[in-house]
Amino acid sequence: MQDPSLDPARLVFDEVAIWDPLRCPVPLERLTEGCSGEDERFIALAFRLAESFYNEQKPRNNGEPAFTHPTNVALILKLAAAQPHVIAAGLLHDLLEDMLDREKERRGHAGPDAEAACRARFAEDVIRITERAMFPRHIAERVVEVTWTLTRHKADLYYKSISGVFTHTDPDVRVASALVKLADRMHNIQTIENYQDEEKLYQCFKNLFILNNAKQLVVETRARRVDPRMIATLEKLFKKNGKATFQAMLRIAHSSDIEDSLFPLVTYLAIALRKFMLEIQGLWRVQDVALEPGAPVWSLYHGIVKKYDNRLHHEDAEYLAQTESELNYFRTTFASLDLPDDQLRRAIYYKDALALMEVVASLLYREEYVIRGFECSRLCRRGRNCMKIDRLAVVGAR
Repeated sequence: MQDPSLDPARLVFDEVAIWDPLRCPVPLERLTEGCSGEDERFIALAFRLAESFYNEQKPRNNGEPAFTHPTNVALILKLAAAQPHVIAAGLLHDLLEDMLDREKERRGHAGPDAEAACRARFAEDVIRITERAMFPRHIAERVVEVTWTLTRHKADLYYKSISGVFTHTDPDVRVASALVKLADRMHNIQTIENYQDEEKLYQCFKNLFILNNAKQLVVETRARRVDPRMIATLEKLFKKNGKATFQAMLRIAHSSDIEDSLFPLVTYLAIALRKFMLEIQGLWRVQDVALEPGAPVWSLYHGIVKKYDNRLHHEDAEYLAQTESELNYFRTTFASLDLPDDQLRRAIYYKDALALMEVVASLLYREEYVIRGFECSRLCRRGRNCMKIDRLAVVGAR
C-alpha cells in the first residue's frame, strides 16, 4: 500500500497549504515529535520555562491563552523543519520583552538597569535548562542572543528593532532570528482579529517589510557557507509567511460584500492596478508622489509603499496627508458616482489591500523583485527616524 505522504496530490497540496494555527497552546508532544536525547530535553525545558511565565499573563485580545502564541510560533518552525535550538528560540522569543513589560508594570518604569537585570536573569534561566538537558552550551548561548536580538527595546521604533535581525554580524544568529521572526509574524497575521479594522492592513505591511528583507537574506545565504538545513527552512518560511500575508490581505479586501453603488469604483481601481503592474511596471520602490486631480487613476498606486513606510516610522502627519490627498482625488475624480466619504474611505482601504497583495505576490514569484530602498541596512544608513524622540522638541527646533 502506498504511503499517503507520498501521494502526488497530497504533495502538491502540502506545497501550497498555509498552515492553520491552533487556537490553544500546542501540546509539547507535537513540538518534540521526532526528536530525542538532548534535543528533546532542551525543547521540553524551554517549553516549561515559557509555560510557567505565560500561565500568569492575561489572555490575548481574542481570548486565547497567552501561551498560545509562543507555542504556535514553535509549531510553525517545527513544520518548516527548523533545528531544535530554533524551535526552542521560538518558544522563548517574546519572553525577555514580556519580562521587561512586567517589570515596568511593577516599578512604573523599566530603564537600562532593569533591562540588564532581566537579560541576566533570562540568560541564567536558559543556561540552567541547558545544563539539565545536557544540551551544547554554545548553541544555547545562541538562543539567548537570538532572543535578545528579537527583543524590541523601548527606545526603538519598528524598523530599528527589525534592523537588528537582518544586520546582525553573526550569520547563524541572523538566520535563526529571521526564522523566528517570520514564524512570529505568520502567527500574528493568522490571528489578525486581535487588531482593530484600521490596524489590520498596517500589520500586513509589517510583514511585507520583513518579507522584503527575508528575500534578500535568502539570496545571501545561498551565496555563503550557511547550514543547508537553515537555508531550506528559511526558503520555506519565506513562502509560507508570504502566502499567509496574501491570504490576510485577501480577507481584508473581501471582508464584506461590496455594495452595488461602490462596485463600479472598485472595478476601476482593480483595472487601474493591472495597468500599473503590467504596463507601467510600478510598485517596485519606495517613492514620493504628488497626487493631483486630473492624474490618471493608476497614479493612486504610486507611493503606496511610501505611504505605509511613513506610518511604520510614526511619521503620522505625512501618512495622514497622503490619505487626505487620496480622498480629495476620489471626491473630485469620481464625483459623478455621488458616493459619501465613508464609502470613498472604504475604497481607499480596498485599493491599498489590492496593491499590497500584488507586492507580496511579486516578492514570492518574481525572482528579481525586491522593493528598492526598503531594506533595514539602507534605511538606517539614510538616517531614517528609527528611534523614539521628543517630537515636540523637534518641531520647536525647526
